[in-house]
Amino acid sequence: MAGGVVQAAARSVGAGNLLVLLAAGVLFLSYGYTEMAGSDMWWHIAAGRELLQTRSLWMVDDWSFTAHGVDWLNHEWLADLIYYGWVSAWGVQSLVYWKWLVIIAIFGTLLLALTRSSGSALAALVCTGFALANAAPFLDVRPHLYSLLGFSLLLLLQLQRESRSWLLALLFVVWVNLHGGVFFGLMALGILLFPWRKPTAASLRGAAVVGVICLLASMLNPSGFKVFLYPLSYAFDEASPFRTIGEWLSPFKPGGIISPLFFYLMWLPLLALLYLVPAVRRRLDVPWEGLALTALTLAMALTSRRFIPLFGISLAVMLAPLLGLCLQKSRLEKFSPVLAAVALLYALYRLLPYPVQSGPAFHYLTAEYSYPVEMLNFIEANGMSGNVFALWNWGGYIHWRTDGRLKVYVDGRADTVFDDETFRRYVTVLGSGPGWLELVEDSGADYVLWPHARGQGRQKLRELVATGRWRPVYSDAVSWLLARKGRAPEQALQPSPPGPWRDLAIAENSNRAGDFANAIRYAGAVREIMPWHKGACELLVGNYRRQREQHKAEEVLADCRSYFPTAYLR
Repeated sequence: MAGGVVQAAARSVGAGNLLVLLAAGVLFLSYGYTEMAGSDMWWHIAAGRELLQTRSLWMVDDWSFTAHGVDWLNHEWLADLIYYGWVSAWGVQSLVYWKWLVIIAIFGTLLLALTRSSGSALAALVCTGFALANAAPFLDVRPHLYSLLGFSLLLLLQLQRESRSWLLALLFVVWVNLHGGVFFGLMALGILLFPWRKPTAASLRGAAVVGVICLLASMLNPSGFKVFLYPLSYAFDEASPFRTIGEWLSPFKPGGIISPLFFYLMWLPLLALLYLVPAVRRRLDVPWEGLALTALTLAMALTSRRFIPLFGISLAVMLAPLLGLCLQKSRLEKFSPVLAAVALLYALYRLLPYPVQSGPAFHYLTAEYSYPVEMLNFIEANGMSGNVFALWNWGGYIHWRTDGRLKVYVDGRADTVFDDETFRRYVTVLGSGPGWLELVEDSGADYVLWPHARGQGRQKLRELVATGRWRPVYSDAVSWLLARKGRAPEQALQPSPPGPWRDLAIAENSNRAGDFANAIRYAGAVREIMPWHKGACELLVGNYRRQREQHKAEEVLADCRSYFPTAYLR
C-alpha cells in the first residue's frame, strides 16, 4: 500500500515537472514582445556584412565622416556575423525568431540551474518568471542577450557543482567575442568559484587556477586586453558625456528604459535575513553565491539600469532555495501538476494576443515604423552619397541600407568610435541648443536627414531652409532631407520604387497639406499590403475621428490591434 502511494506521488511530481517545462516555454516566449526602437540592431547587421567584405576582424570606421579611419573596438564581432548570417538566410524580419529563441535559451537554462539548487521545478519556475518579468523591458534585438545567456550558462555549469575548467574556458572564449558583458561574467565566475563553505588553501588555489584559465581564455579575441580596459575606463570616467545616454542612467533618473518591477524586487534581498533563522539553517545550505551575486548586481543596477536583468537573475538564485523550502513545508509541491497547469494557462493568456508571424512582430518589436525606410528607398533609387548629419538612432539603419555610401556624423557605436566632443556637439544639435545651426553647417555635412516629430524637426527644417544655403530634397512619412547647395548634386531625381512605404509618404504629405481624402486613400492602400502598419493605422484613425466617423475609426483601430496589440496605437 505504502509503495503504491510513493509511486503515485512520484508520477504526480513527474507530470508536474513536464507541465512546468511546457508552461515555462510558453511563458518565456510571451515575454519576448517588448517594443523598442533597437537602433543598434541595424549597425550590428551591417557590421557582420563589413567583416565578410573586409575579411578582417580588426575594424576601422568606414561609416562616419567625423571618425573615418579610426580604430573601432568591435568586441561583438561574432554576434555581428551571426546577425548577418541569419538575415542573409531568412531575411531581416526573421530576427524576431532569433530573439525569441535566445530568450527561451536564457531563461530555460536558468530554470534548470534553479531546479537543481532549489530541488523544486515549481520554485524554479516562479523565480525564473520574476527574473524574466524584471528583465523584459530590456529584451531587444541586441547582442547583450548573449551576456544574459552566458550568465545563465555559467550558473548551470558552476552553481553547486565542481569546476570543469575546459567547459568554463570554452564558455568564456565564445562569450568574449559575442558581447562585452564578459567582464561581468568574470566577476560572477570569481563569486561562483570561491570556496564559501570550505575556504582552505588548497580549495582557494584550485579556484584561482580555474579563474586564471578562464581569464586567459577571454584574451582570445581580436582586441586582447583592451576588451577589459574599455568597461573599466567607461565605469570610472564620470565626465564622459556618453554616460548620459538614457539606457545607462540610474533607474531613479528620468529617461531611458524603465522596469517597473525592479522598484519592488530591489527590496527582496532583505529576505536573505531568513537564512539566519535556525529552522531555515537546519534545512537549507546558505546560498552564499546567490547572496554575493545579488549584492553585486543590485549595486550595479542602482548605478545603471542596464544591469537590472542581471540583478533579477541573481536574485532568483538567492530566493529559489527559500521558495523551494516553503513549497515543501506547505505541502504545495504535491499539487505541482495543478499549479503548473495554472501557470500554463496564465502563459497562454499572455501569449495568445500576440502574433508569431514575423511581419507584424518585427514591425512593432523594433519600431520599424519609426525609421526612414522610404527615405532610404529614395536615396538608393538616386544613388546618393556623401556626408549626412542624421539622428543618432538612424545611423545604424543608414549603414545597413547604404553600406557606407552615406557617411554619418555620429551613431550608436558611441565611444567605441567617437570622441566626447563629437557627441557633445550632436547633443547640442539634437536639443536645438545655442549655435546648433552653425554646428551643422560647420560639420562638413552635405545632407541633413532629420525626423519631422523629434528634436524640433519642423523648426530645424524651417531655420535651415531660411539660410538660403540648404534646399529641400524629399519628405517621407517620418523624415525630411535637405541638401547643401553647391555640394550635393542638383539633377532631376527619380522617384522611389512603388510600394507601401512610398504610399505612406504620399499619405502623410497629403495629410500635412490638408488633403485628407488623399491621405485616407493612400493610407488604405498601405494597409492592403501591410495591414498592421502603425503609421497607416494612426493616419486612418485620426482622419476618421476628425471627420466624426467614430465607427470607422474604432473599426480600423480594432483591426490594426488584431495584428499586434500595442499600447502605442490609440
